Amino acid sequence: MEVISPEGLRQDGRTALCLRDISCRLGLYERPNGSAYIEMGNTKVLAAVYGPREVRSLSKQNLDECVIQCEMSRIAACQGERVRRPRDQRTRALSLQIAGVFHAAIRKTKYPGSQIDIYVQVLQADGGVTSACINASTLALVHAGVELVDYVVSCTASINKSMPLLDVTQQESASGCEVTVSILPNKGSVVSLDCAHTLHLDHLDEVVDLAMKGCQQVYKAMSQEVETYLQDKHAIMSHR
Repeated sequence: MEVISPEGLRQDGRTALCLRDISCRLGLYERPNGSAYIEMGNTKVLAAVYGPREVRSLSKQNLDECVIQCEMSRIAACQGERVRRPRDQRTRALSLQIAGVFHAAIRKTKYPGSQIDIYVQVLQADGGVTSACINASTLALVHAGVELVDYVVSCTASINKSMPLLDVTQQESASGCEVTVSILPNKGSVVSLDCAHTLHLDHLDEVVDLAMKGCQQVYKAMSQEVETYLQDKHAIMSHR
């Protein structure tokens, strides 16, 4: 099946440089310190943050800064077919990757001797799962009031027959590659870059640049949702 039609459109009707629809929400639950939900196309992720709180394991305690941990899981039918385990070697690797990304964004010295736990659950997977998990985690951390040096925003890109593609679906990444880039949008620095499958070096810069431009678009959607949430919260508090 061709990824790009003769008219220059993808299977979902988008052009090569178009993002999927993004929808996000903050503050879904009261029990966690922070929670958020994001949809990037058909990829749907829920994130919850607990902390900063007391470190559970003294062996992990760092008196100079906080410990950041992430646990990622997925529901049984998130990819259209039932998976055997909600957590496996891949989800554990992604959990470590997500925790590592936020080491660059959280002001760890503000919370010495404490621990921040990020829990991420993939409800539906259709490409860009890592990006959606990182974006949902960022919103949950913002909702929890954790001090960040900047948002962490992530997006994917690929290439098909020398044509770059932004925000690829699972079908599109299966026929090519999936480059996931995470940036600090206001600082313009890359904090994470991951490539699934092979990509020729000649195309790397072009694909990474496209993913970074996608990150800026995702950032606008996320920051707009945060502003809307804060305005609604202020309106509720002012009427009490």
